[in-house]
Amino acid sequence: MRVLAIEPYYGGSHQAFLEQLVAHSCHQWQCVTLPARHWKWRMRSAPAELLSRLAESLDGQPLPDVVWVSDMLDLPTWLGLAIKDSRIDNGLLNRPLVMYFHENQWAYPPAPDSRVDHHFAFTNLLSAQAADHCWFNSRYNRDSLLERAQAFVKRMPDSRHSIDLQAVEQKSVIMPPGFTMPSLTLSDTPMHQTAASSDQPITIGWVARWEHDKRPDRFQQLLGLLTTAEIDFQLILMGQRGKTAEWVDPIEQQYRAQILFNGYASSEADYWRWLHQMDVVVSTADHEFYGIAIRQAIWAGAVPVTPNALSYPEFVPDTLCYGSLSEAAEIINRLQSTNERQSFAQQALAAIENETIESVTHRMDRELERIAK
Repeated sequence: MRVLAIEPYYGGSHQAFLEQLVAHSCHQWQCVTLPARHWKWRMRSAPAELLSRLAESLDGQPLPDVVWVSDMLDLPTWLGLAIKDSRIDNGLLNRPLVMYFHENQWAYPPAPDSRVDHHFAFTNLLSAQAADHCWFNSRYNRDSLLERAQAFVKRMPDSRHSIDLQAVEQKSVIMPPGFTMPSLTLSDTPMHQTAASSDQPITIGWVARWEHDKRPDRFQQLLGLLTTAEIDFQLILMGQRGKTAEWVDPIEQQYRAQILFNGYASSEADYWRWLHQMDVVVSTADHEFYGIAIRQAIWAGAVPVTPNALSYPEFVPDTLCYGSLSEAAEIINRLQSTNERQSFAQQALAAIENETIESVTHRMDRELERIAK
């Protein structure tokens, strides 16, 4: 089967997901992409800019069976422009159209000192209404879009009847993007077997971006609580760094003697090696629609300690989800026991073992075949 993929923001997790999907799918994919620059501008400019790239890419090629686009495309605008463009075969616009939601702008936390811009969230909503099928990477992603869109529609001055949220919900399915496993062999099993004795410091890992929505300031507060409670710990600090080191520097200065690694892994082997050394992986995020890095840490053997919110309750055991930082500190305190860690690591692994990229791609292939019939 032939699938046309349109990704206006080809970078980061969007690029990694599409590359893995194409590599593992049994179908033939043709990808039309734009560079991942200035996401707001990209969402606005992509519908027009994509027309020339599409025309060039599809010239002389048979039409695809399905068109797959990401949530970074302003779909109604693109459809409106494409139907008037003589270079675009109108048959393309009659093909089943799937929109994949990596995120939704309704639930994305605004940057500090910035105003909420409902334009982009409303674009997501209109795109969902225009698509034939909506795939969400988590229940939280789908539910937050529907719930917050409903609240917005109620405040609209008119035209409320033109937004059919029930129809969007009916054509929506949860389709996790999955996560890649290490190509190197960490051990005989997906998880490492913790050999450290209980009197050794617990190793705490951070794998998120060092940006405001992941709340590294809360992580620093959590470390302060652990220090006050006289819990001995070591740190592995990974994750993509921003333009400045404002979030990392205070932690590095205060806990320099306890840091085993602080930086960006230089290779896949190093990345998985450091994940493998974590006893616990912590999130303090305000935003998480899926959580690939946390899942990879779990696969490597780390026990997740995450907020009881966002997408985390979908794959993290209840006893490892916290409502406050003091609760998170209490959980980590209990996890100093090697036996406790191994038991919880097994539970966490069981929740994600069917979400490897191979497993989810097989499911996506079958769903695309059903859609194309």
